[in-house]
Amino acid sequence: MSIKVDFFKVEVVPHDPNWRSAFESESKLIALALRGNVVAIHHIGSTAIPQIHAKPIIDMLVEVKNIIKVDTQSSEIEALGYQAMGEFGISGRRYFRKGRTHHIHSFEVGSPQIERHLAFRDYGSSVLSMLI
Repeated sequence: MSIKVDFFKVEVVPHDPNWRSAFESESKLIALALRGNVVAIHHIGSTAIPQIHAKPIIDMLVEVKNIIKVDTQSSEIEALGYQAMGEFGISGRRYFRKGRTHHIHSFEVGSPQIERHLAFRDYGSSVLSMLI
């Protein structure tokens, strides 16, 4: 007997109000793991936009003082159940994933990628507010 697992399946579900508290709980653990290197942790991606259907993955953007220091702190993040993925296609990023439930996108303060990721979230929220 063989079992087929489809890792590329994309699931979109109705908004879950618990996503916010899941972000808040996880961000506290991440802040402790990265100690004094964290400047801010933002809830990004579709789960951060209330009332829309989304992939049930909590995306977090972690602004850090020193991106190279994240490399030396990766074992602390891995201890939380994350897999370190390096830059994973975006220069200057450190990406971690925890199965199909949580993603960390870490950038050094001043990276243009921070503004890009926050703009997606903010644009989605502002468009939604105009519609309701």
